[in-house]
Amino acid sequence: MRYFPLMVLFPLSLSLPLLTPSGVHAQTERDPRLSSQGFWPQAEQLVQQQLNLINRIQRSLSSPDVNQTEATRGQLFLHLGQVERFLESQYRIPQLLCNNGTVSPDIPTNLTLSQREVYCALYTSTQQLQPMISLLDRRLPMLAGLAAPNPITPTDPKPIGLRLNLQNPIRPRFSPVPDFPEPEPPVIGVPAKTPMVDYEEPPLQPAIAPPEQASITLLSAREQLIVLLPQFPESTRIIDPGPNPEIIARGMYGLLPLEPQQYAEFLAKPNTGIARILLTETYNPDPNQLRNRLQPAVLERFPFVPLADNPNGSIPRLALEIEQENFEIPMPGLDYGFIVNLGEVSLETLDSTLKNISTLSPAQRDLFLNYNPPNQLEALQVDQRRFLTGKDGVGFVPPVSPPASTQSPVVLKNTYLVRLIQFEIPDVLLTGEPVSRAQRRNLPDILKTPSSDVLVAFQPVHQRLDGSYTVLWRLLYRFPDPKIEDLDQYVELE
Repeated sequence: MRYFPLMVLFPLSLSLPLLTPSGVHAQTERDPRLSSQGFWPQAEQLVQQQLNLINRIQRSLSSPDVNQTEATRGQLFLHLGQVERFLESQYRIPQLLCNNGTVSPDIPTNLTLSQREVYCALYTSTQQLQPMISLLDRRLPMLAGLAAPNPITPTDPKPIGLRLNLQNPIRPRFSPVPDFPEPEPPVIGVPAKTPMVDYEEPPLQPAIAPPEQASITLLSAREQLIVLLPQFPESTRIIDPGPNPEIIARGMYGLLPLEPQQYAEFLAKPNTGIARILLTETYNPDPNQLRNRLQPAVLERFPFVPLADNPNGSIPRLALEIEQENFEIPMPGLDYGFIVNLGEVSLETLDSTLKNISTLSPAQRDLFLNYNPPNQLEALQVDQRRFLTGKDGVGFVPPVSPPASTQSPVVLKNTYLVRLIQFEIPDVLLTGEPVSRAQRRNLPDILKTPSSDVLVAFQPVHQRLDGSYTVLWRLLYRFPDPKIEDLDQYVELE
């Protein structure tokens, strides 16, 4: 019994060295899990995951999608636990090795100086991400009512761990938008009819601005890792998605990096270019799908490719979309045009005369070369609708159906001929606001309508997985800019 106190004190003495640097070093040597072997592969994986997660958190803070926010919050929680286990496996007391975010070189450990710096950078960055869990938690109730959840019927298997109130589901703030047909271009000067009697427009999409302090914190957490990337071995491949989120967007809506190089010989010729033609729904997303209206639309970030420079007027653009496997000319405002498939015709041998093209009828050739847009607003909008509907003739006597329409089926390696007529409508016509007496003297400048009229040939050369196409284009001819001479009749004066 006289040895009993020693038996009690002896186990306690084993734990005391853990509070000292020398004790930690001794424990590291005895525990194989604390060896620095395998440090770099694990650190590389965690740093890459953390950079991806920071980028995901940034997107979640400006997203109205409650599911995305909740998933990001869960991923962050799991990742922080994974990093904590890794840090403890290398050194049990990170606070001691990383004093105020700086490496303490005097503390004995099996880690090299480079490994210590990466260790402390990962620890400091993780500490900065800890408050993001609470921030994402607070966002979940605010986003939950923006849209209705997926419908669940009583016959569906009950999810484990979820309490569902089928009698009182979440009431969405947004009423579903009816599935109306594609609207026709509005008639300037005539009130537009609503597609349904007493139909009310749905509320505006939410405007979500990420918290400023959270953005600063995420930027600091990212910088902690970025500055330490040179410490990793040369074989390390860590990709930082944070500084250029446009890289992801370019992959979705832009050209592939090697496509311009693949067609460099063709692109070296004058009046040529390469573009990507996107799907119509890319520019006109489903109104029932939540989005942040503060974020720019796809057309604002990736406008139609310019075909020529025009410092003093409107810049003509390759305004084309893919609608149900058809090339289609969108018709916003007063814009319109017509297109025809020439078949397997060489894009390089085409010229502005359109001669020796067996697939082009005389009527089509005459339309593409000799059509003159009307200079009166009402007649111009009549022509726009005739091409859109394919009814009546445009510039033909007697009236017949136009020999070309606003769309044509997509066929790879075929060459298409398109005439594009585009206008920049003055704001005063779009808003309908009256012109004040003081501004009447400036009415000619207020009603300036930059325009363009071009003849273009293009050829689809590659189809992407999402149904979009990469095309090569060539500007064949630029007609005189069309004029509208009676716009003053559609302006209200005070």
